Order: sequence, then structure tokens, then C-alpha cells
Amino acid sequence: MKQKSYVHAGACAFLLLLASCHPAPSVASLKSEMANSSLLSGGWTEASYEVLFSNPVCSRQKFLSYRPRNPEPLTLTGSTGDFKISPERSKVPEIAVGPEGIPTLGGGLRQHIPGNIFCDATDFAASSQRGRDNPYRDTDSPINRIQDWIESTQASDELFIASFSLSMKSVATWTCEAAGRGVKVKVFIHEPDSSSGAIDVLSQCPGVELLQFKSKGRLAHLKSLMIAYNNPAHDANLRDKVRVSFQSGNISSGTWGHHENWNFVTQDRLHWFSQDHMFLRDAINAETVSNLGKLYQQLDACREAKGVETARSQDSFMKNYFIPKSGGVYDDRKELDGMVQEVQKASEVWIAAHHLTEPELITALALKLKSDPTFKVKMLVDSELFWANSQVPIDQGLAWQVDDKVYGQSGSLTSSCQWGILETKAKDVRCSLFSRGEFGDPLEVILAAKGTKDANKFSYGPGTLQAAGAELRFVENNHLGKMLFHNKFMIFKSNAEDQGAPGAVFTGAGNLSKAGFDKNFENYYLVRVPHVYASFRQQFTRLFEKASMEKDLPLTWDVRTVDDGYEAYAPTLAQP
Repeated sequence: MKQKSYVHAGACAFLLLLASCHPAPSVASLKSEMANSSLLSGGWTEASYEVLFSNPVCSRQKFLSYRPRNPEPLTLTGSTGDFKISPERSKVPEIAVGPEGIPTLGGGLRQHIPGNIFCDATDFAASSQRGRDNPYRDTDSPINRIQDWIESTQASDELFIASFSLSMKSVATWTCEAAGRGVKVKVFIHEPDSSSGAIDVLSQCPGVELLQFKSKGRLAHLKSLMIAYNNPAHDANLRDKVRVSFQSGNISSGTWGHHENWNFVTQDRLHWFSQDHMFLRDAINAETVSNLGKLYQQLDACREAKGVETARSQDSFMKNYFIPKSGGVYDDRKELDGMVQEVQKASEVWIAAHHLTEPELITALALKLKSDPTFKVKMLVDSELFWANSQVPIDQGLAWQVDDKVYGQSGSLTSSCQWGILETKAKDVRCSLFSRGEFGDPLEVILAAKGTKDANKFSYGPGTLQAAGAELRFVENNHLGKMLFHNKFMIFKSNAEDQGAPGAVFTGAGNLSKAGFDKNFENYYLVRVPHVYASFRQQFTRLFEKASMEKDLPLTWDVRTVDDGYEAYAPTLAQP
């Protein structure tokens, strides 16, 4: 169903520009706002800014059996002679794990994967139970807050959802119900060629404007939910307020099951942060979704007309970056280069990343690790990244067999796919979202190869920082169960306090990758709010304690486990 847009893009006259920037309330009242009010900054209190982590609830996993990574090959005879093949995974006998546990890469033994780490879709009920009723966690899940926000809307309010993917049917249902109450709804997703039950609900829902990104070579990787409370019947807590979420997670299992970080902000309508996100919402319309130049032209015009940059520059607690914005009122991509300056100021950097491949950032961290013995870096990544990097020692002529088909040497991404699934198929079945090169090479090797024919053989990644002295641990997520370690944040600890916080948090929708900083459509944030800094610091500490060092990973990725009791999240943790 074709929906009528409520955004008038490309307006040049002053009143039309105001209408394009703010479809509600009236143009007259907005003109009065422009004449009589300046934008607000600050106000980042615990009441206005809540941090939630998905922190799924699932049982500790006891190892039952495993299949070896390098089974004995079979010898077959073909038209050109004998050749060896790897047996099908399902036909490799499992090795039972005794009471002492499974062998580890470092030569030890272990019995369990910690609780609340290795989850799957059956853990939704426990993970989405409200914190007040949950025996294992004392905070709500992001899915709870999303429901609260959407169900709080009334007629004439505006709801905007941006997500790379959208598969959570319950969120789609709440959104459609809001449209039925007279809420103006716009949903922006990347997936032009795919569907889901949630997308079907939205596409068939009267009053929902569903936009899909059509730019080739880029991803619409934005992740945000925004509500403008226009209805005067709201109480003082919501009337003339704007709510903005920004997060690492999509409107999918990322709302409750992946390991994600979510930020929920409530500010006055005239706060620069509210205004800038409404400008972005309005700039995303049927005309501009296939033309980023027009989109940013409108965004710049609204920012300039309302004086957002002045208020934003005065707010030392928060900076936002809409990427790949370049030029205009302010150059978000150029400002993002300031992350290197944060590295220079920091005494310690903690990184929780899904993809960590941005060359300039990694180079700055590695060089400081080598030059400053007091500088520390800790990293958390998905354990699947380790297995993606793992090489199976095989004979050059070994082939692969899957479903009775024989393949040449696999071009797959991970050991879990090294049973014959080709790289394109591996991504389809989500054996891995990583490539071998993403682990990264030592910085000296990368720099030495620059300008030579071998330069493209080497890459930046967590391994680059590990080689420079960073501490790396792996979160043993259930990747084959489609549950990811999907966090995206960096914590910069400084020796001197800045605005009452001893550092800053960098987070948002995008990965810490070159594509995320330069190419994809993303929203990032640099936050110096003390309670936010403390929340992220505590979360990293909690995850780091449960994560595994390389030597403690099981001998193989191919394990079978069984539930073995629940563990409560610690309400508070020391922050070393």
C-alpha cells in the first residue's frame, strides 16, 4: 500500500523549510519557537538518559561431546586417480566428554560455558521478563522499554523507527496499533529484497509509512527509535518531549537476545539533541532514500535554520554523528576522526566490538601500546572471530563432501563451515559474519607491506592490537543458533575527569570498521555523562569476567551441550 508522506522535502522558502523540518505542531508555532527560543543543551540526568543492556538470561551449558576439527580424511578413487575428502560433519563420530570436562586449546580441561552467554531462541521468555519479576536480573530488557515507549503514544504523536533489519513481530504489532490510535508512523529499513512476519505486518498496516533504502553499495545501518509527543493530553513528563533511542541492536533478536547495548533518552522538544534527530527523521523520505545528497542537503538546511550546531558545540556531554555525512553545517566524518584524539588522551581503552577493523583507530591504539608501557587496552569479541581465523592443517589436495557432493578445497569463512559450504552459502546460513582477514595481522607486518604487491594480504583487526600488547577475550556466543555478540562500544578512561566523568563512551549503530565510518548510513555517539560511563564500565567488567582467553577455548567449535542451571547477573561489580 502506498503511503502518503508527511514530509515536504527540498523546501526553499522559510515557512516551507520549517514545515519540512517539523511536520507538527503548526508552522506558526514553530516560527514563534524560532523567534523567541534558543535550543537547550545539557540536562543529561539519570531520569533523562537510561542505559539498558540486552543481557539475555540462559542456563549455564555443560559440555557433553564434541567432534574433532581435523577428522581423518577418506580416500576415494576418481577418473583422475585417488583423492582425499573430508567426511561429512554429521558422519564424524562424537567424542563423549567425561566428568573432568572438554580439552581446551591450552591443554587444560573445562566443564561449562558460563550462564547468560550461550543462549538461543528458547530463552526469550526468561530474557524478556521484567526486571522487577526476574529472579536472574534486576533491570528490564530493551524489549520492555520499546514496548513502554510505543504504547505511551497517542493521536498526533509521531513515531519513527530506523533499523538495518526488522524481524521482531511484536514490535511491528505495537507499531501498527499506534498507527491505529492516530500516531504518525514512519519506518526506515535497509532490506529491500527480503521480508519477515514483522515487515508483512507493517506493509499491510494503514497509516504506516514504510521506506526502504535503495542505495547500491551502502547499508542503511541506522538503529534508532524516536517519539515526538505532540498530543497536549500527555502529562508533564511527556508533553512536548522527544524520546530517542540509539543502540547497537536491530529490531530483531537484538532487542533481547544478542549481546547488545541500548540507550534511551528523553529530552525537551527544544533540546538540540531532539531537534537534530527530528531533522534526520524528516530528511529521510520517499524522495531522498535513494539520494543521500538530497537527504543531507535537507538535514543541513534544517540544522542551519534552527542553530543546532551552536547548541551542540556548547554541550560537552554529548556529540552525535550521522555518517557518511561530509561537509555542510558540520562534517560528521571529519569529527569522527577525533576518536584518535580520544585514544591519545586515554590511559586505558576497553573495546566491545562485533567488527573491529578501522585502520586509523587500530593504528593509533597499537602505536600507543608500543610507545607507552602504562597504556592498557582490553577487547571483547565474538568467539566466532577466533574460529574464522583458525586454519585447519590439511593436505593441499584435500576436498570436501557435503550432502554427497564433493567440493574442492573450501573457500568458507570459518571452521564451522569448513565442511564444504562455500563462502556465499556460509553467509546465508550465518555460519559466520566474519572473514579470515578480520582477525588482523601485526602492525609491523601491515606497515612493512604497504606499497608492495603483498599489501592486500594483510589486514587490521583485534589480532593487530593483541600483537601490540592488548588483552583479548572471546564471548562464546551461540552463533550457529543465530545469537551474536553484537555490542559496539569503546570506553576511554582518562587520568583527569572531564565534566565529572573520568572518560567517555563511544557507541552507536555502526561497527568499528572503515565501512561503518566512511560508507554506510550510521548513527554514532560520543558520551561523557558520568552515570552512562559508569554503566558501560560495569557492563564491560561483567562480560570480561565471563569471557574466555584463547587458551581456555574448547578444543573445537563443534560441541554439544546441555542446560545445567541458571546464574543471576551480579547487580553491581567492581570496576578495575
